[in-house]
Order: sequence, then C-alpha cells, then structure tokens
Amino acid sequence: MKPLALLIPLFLLFKISNAQSPLEAGLFGGVVVYQGDLSESDIFEINEFNPAFGGLLRYHFDDKWKVRGHVIYGHISGTDKNAKDPALYARGWSYESFLVELTFVAEYHPWGRPREDNAGFFRPQLSPYVGAGAGFVNFNPKVKVENPQDAILFPESQRTTTALSLPIVLGLRYDFNEHYIATLEGGWRVTFNDYLDGVSHNGNPKKNDPFIFVGLSMTYYFGYEAKYHFGK
Repeated sequence: MKPLALLIPLFLLFKISNAQSPLEAGLFGGVVVYQGDLSESDIFEINEFNPAFGGLLRYHFDDKWKVRGHVIYGHISGTDKNAKDPALYARGWSYESFLVELTFVAEYHPWGRPREDNAGFFRPQLSPYVGAGAGFVNFNPKVKVENPQDAILFPESQRTTTALSLPIVLGLRYDFNEHYIATLEGGWRVTFNDYLDGVSHNGNPKKNDPFIFVGLSMTYYFGYEAKYHFGK
C-alpha cells in the first residue's frame, strides 16, 4: 500500500496543475508615498517615495471583468523639511511608519479579449484597465519633533492604527506568454483617516491622509491549456 499512497499526492498535483482554473497569482514590487499633514504638496512629495512589495491572487470572471485580493507592505515617511512655508519648516516635525494593506479590487478591462484565437492558440494582448475596491490598512506612525516642548503633543489621544482603504486604480496589463503576465499599475487610496502620519488635531484635522502605490506585478496564470482544433 505504501507505493500506492505515494502516488496519490502526485496524481492530485497532476490534476490540479492541468485543471483550467481562471486564476493567476504573483508578486508586486514598487513604491508608496503618502499625502497628509507632514506633506505640504496636495499631490505628493517626490523625495518621500519608499519601497513597497506584496503578493496577489486574481480571478477571471470573463475577458473583461476580474477581481483580485492583495497584500502589500510598504514604508511611508514625511517631514516638515519638505515644506516651502517657513513656519512649517521651522516646526521640524517628521514621522515614519510601516504600512500593510489587505484589499479586494474589481477590475474592468474594456478591450479585454479571449487569450486564444479560434484555432486554440494563445495570442498576446495589451489591455488597459480601471478598478476600485475596499479593504483595510494597518500602520504604526512614530512622530519625531525637534523642539522638546512639542513632545507632549504626541501620540494624540484619538490616534488609530487601522483604517478603511478604498483603492482607485489605473493599470496596463500585458499577457506576453501562455502563463506569464506583467502589469503596471498606479492606485490612489482613500482612507477617511487622519492618523496615517500620527498627526491630526495638532496639524490639519480637516485633511485626511490618503496614499499612493505605483508598481509592477508579475503573475502566473493557471488556466491555460493549449487546444488545437485542426480540421474544425
């Protein structure tokens, strides 16, 4: 019975690897930047881009609609030394934090088409897409001050470390192989939270702290199975 028992997991692995499952999985690498109380720019501070990486799993409903779940880890930072306002520059506050986002995103590919032609052969395709979703982001900001008297202001009593994340994304996907896909994407995250940098009431309580991810993902598609319909 032992030889038979050893063959069972091999048989299951063969069946799974040959099943046409419309799934793809892979890795993400890029940068993240935040917008908030320690970022004077309404867009982003170009010198506050930090590395980010993660993983994702995407399900294909059809050629145009897909949904994915992803986990991304990044490092964010900000400082008054980027400010053009002399008063803010002299204040000298800064912060840094880790950032972990768990989010589900629905993608719409308006020019998406079947990955195979009528004869069953794979055909490469370039597909722009838009998407939106919801999830959570966890963070742990550490605020630093130059004036020792400002230390009593932090941490603020109502500070939170988890927030709702609503991503809005724009991307370009290239299926260049039966199994491998490269995707370039940028996404703005709405958080409805003003404590991403640990500063709210002591900064600008009317301005929430969104953030931006930009990066490249490489994924492996499990659903391809060559079909040759010669003579049909």
